[in-house]
Amino acid sequence: MTLKEQMPLIRVDKLYESLRYNEYSPENGMGEIVDNSVEAGAARIDLCITRSKQKGKGRPKTRITEIAVADNGCGMDFTTISKCLALGESIRPANRERPGIGRFGVGMTLGSISLARRVEVYSRMNPEEDFLYSYIDLDEVNARKLKKLPVPVPKTPAEEYAALLKGQAGTIVLLKNCDRIDGDLEGLAHYLGRTYRKFIERGLKLFMHLRMDGEPGFQTEPIYLHDPLYIAGPTKFDAENREKGLPMEPKATDWGTIRIPKEIENQPGKTADVIIHLTLLPEEWRKIRGDGGSQEARKRKIHENEGISILRADREVLYGHVPYITGKKGEAKSLDIDRFWGCEISFPPELDSYFQVRYIKRGAEPIESLKEQIRNELMKYIPGARKIIREFFSKNEAAADEEQSDFAAAENTMAEISHNLPQGPGTTQVTPEEADNKLNLTVQEALSTKRPDPQEQKAAQEKKKEELRSKPYSVELVSYPKSFFFETVHTPGSVIIKLNVNHPFYDAIMKPLRTARITDDSGSSRKTWDALLMMLFAYAKAETMFERENEALLEQLRNQWGAVLSTAIDETHKDSSDD
Repeated sequence: MTLKEQMPLIRVDKLYESLRYNEYSPENGMGEIVDNSVEAGAARIDLCITRSKQKGKGRPKTRITEIAVADNGCGMDFTTISKCLALGESIRPANRERPGIGRFGVGMTLGSISLARRVEVYSRMNPEEDFLYSYIDLDEVNARKLKKLPVPVPKTPAEEYAALLKGQAGTIVLLKNCDRIDGDLEGLAHYLGRTYRKFIERGLKLFMHLRMDGEPGFQTEPIYLHDPLYIAGPTKFDAENREKGLPMEPKATDWGTIRIPKEIENQPGKTADVIIHLTLLPEEWRKIRGDGGSQEARKRKIHENEGISILRADREVLYGHVPYITGKKGEAKSLDIDRFWGCEISFPPELDSYFQVRYIKRGAEPIESLKEQIRNELMKYIPGARKIIREFFSKNEAAADEEQSDFAAAENTMAEISHNLPQGPGTTQVTPEEADNKLNLTVQEALSTKRPDPQEQKAAQEKKKEELRSKPYSVELVSYPKSFFFETVHTPGSVIIKLNVNHPFYDAIMKPLRTARITDDSGSSRKTWDALLMMLFAYAKAETMFERENEALLEQLRNQWGAVLSTAIDETHKDSSDD
């Protein structure tokens, strides 16, 4: 081979195909495009996603066929758009006072080709001008038809996308022939809301538009911020509460900010701060052990909140466990209890060298010396936070135990006379399997035992079930619609009253009586309270004397009784308030 025939430094066709298989997830790939929109000063960003149904065996699947990201930022001129898809070319001014989100000049291109084989860019800096257009197509690159980026030309995007920027400057990035992202978008909105939460909090509007192939229009949903510190807003739940005329969600307690100054690389004497922000989640979300796995907690992603969020230039670059940062060396993973406190570590781009920042903006883990400093600061906080959380658990558990003792006198009285009462067919005809199912349902419905975290729930449920099996008579508080006064549960060894705390009779009569019995020196309130419980137990016991074929009739009787009583109590209170 002569010098004139030397191999080029890069085989472009091979390089682009290999670069598609980087470490980008679909969310990270989309994030790189959004980064450019944020840096362009966009006040609004729209993500339009088109999907198609896939044929095949098993559960129907969908595949994303086209993605458009439109922003109303500053747009690009001819020079900028001509190089925006070139690897290694930054489209931001090099003389900016502060570095921005981008670093290596590869993000948008790599993020885009990780998802699609064709990338089109439309942009304009003046709403009165035509869009300028450029593109890159991997099939053309592979066929060696596209060896250089094309010269930008005026071209109008599809009307459905152009309409998003009507009368505005901005940019549209269109991904076609998407072959590396399926149609399961669960988590994408959450990722974007968490990653760009600081910008959303300052006023950035993000919207996701979805449609299936062949549909005439998109279904639009706003993307709300998600703050792992649970202190920022408005969140999706804040917005929903406002629409209903309800207060906004409770916010976390701010436990303060720690600053660690670090010298900027190649700038002797100049420093910038690594900032650690700590919070303690609201008590409403951590009343008992296992609350982190409840349905409401999962909606708010509290069950995933055991890690640490790291932000670079206010953009999240890591969310999850950082080995050995929350305890001694060897303790790589957080505890379940750690989901109830929040930690955010932020740093400016000038300190990239301390966080081993990679070109894909993922996994920005602090170097060992900085990690040691962060660990020392966190361990001044974490043991105290864990103690507060555990003590609050214990306090509420003790209150729940005390709550159960309110029923003990009536339960014990009924247990003492149970040997004198006949066993009716309503209990003897119940099979062991039916009894177990009834106890399982009772445990799940009981207010004092709602611990839905699978890892912590099983032991609590078994303990409660064993308690119900061992007691001839029990009362459990439940939350039902207000027309239901109580339900009965009959098993071969026990009679259970499920007393509804939402029924007007309980709220207006029994609840005040239950409170008064503690301070009533005469004992009359306690006697009345116990008598009401025994009256309910006597009725429930009477039900067991009927054949099981009468269950539907007895259930109807209880329901009618509860509904009529509810109406009567409401009417009594209405009359009282009018006097």
